[in-house]
Amino acid sequence: MSDQFKNDIERIQKLIVSIKQDMNKREQKQKGGQQITMIEGEIRGQLASLDRELVLIADVLKYQENNQMQKENEKRKNQIQELKNQRDLIKEQFNKAVTETKQEVAMQNLQRDDAKLAAMNNQELYKNQKDLQLQQDKLLDRTNDQTDQLKQQGKQINLTIDEQNKQLDKLNIEVDKTNQYMINTNNKLVKLIANSSNCGLIITIVVEVVIFAVLLWWALSS
Repeated sequence: MSDQFKNDIERIQKLIVSIKQDMNKREQKQKGGQQITMIEGEIRGQLASLDRELVLIADVLKYQENNQMQKENEKRKNQIQELKNQRDLIKEQFNKAVTETKQEVAMQNLQRDDAKLAAMNNQELYKNQKDLQLQQDKLLDRTNDQTDQLKQQGKQINLTIDEQNKQLDKLNIEVDKTNQYMINTNNKLVKLIANSSNCGLIITIVVEVVIFAVLLWWALSS
């Protein structure tokens, strides 16, 4: 086994050990009622680094396959796969722990709300119900306002599309007129070719081209 590959394996193994240690710290903090957001962020960062390291070492191994003995190459592949398996297990454990924490927090909030409601008298319950209804009304009003805004934006978009369609129709009409003029001009040129001298033909062609250019400019700028 080359020194570089061995060093890469050891570095990845140390990273895995570090992640496991941080997961244990997270569990201890959670049990102690401490904030775990920061350490969860650190674990996610280490997991991302682990993903990159595994991809890199696998790519390097593929690049070196032609220069390695088959037995040694298989051994290295197995080592990498074992590291990937450890990575997958750590991710599964971490995601499970995060999910359980979220569920636990939600349950605690629900129990706290239930306890708060149970301690209220009728007047407080009535006020709490009114407050909730007021919050729902505000949320509904906000939703209606957003819906009205979307409707107005939709109408404005439709008006813009209609105006653009009118302009396109007008442009198409002008282009059709120009095309018809070109057909007539070509017919005239054919007749001139048969009946006119070369000098007269050149002058006529120049005049027709200038007229066509002016008409085309006018149609596109309208």
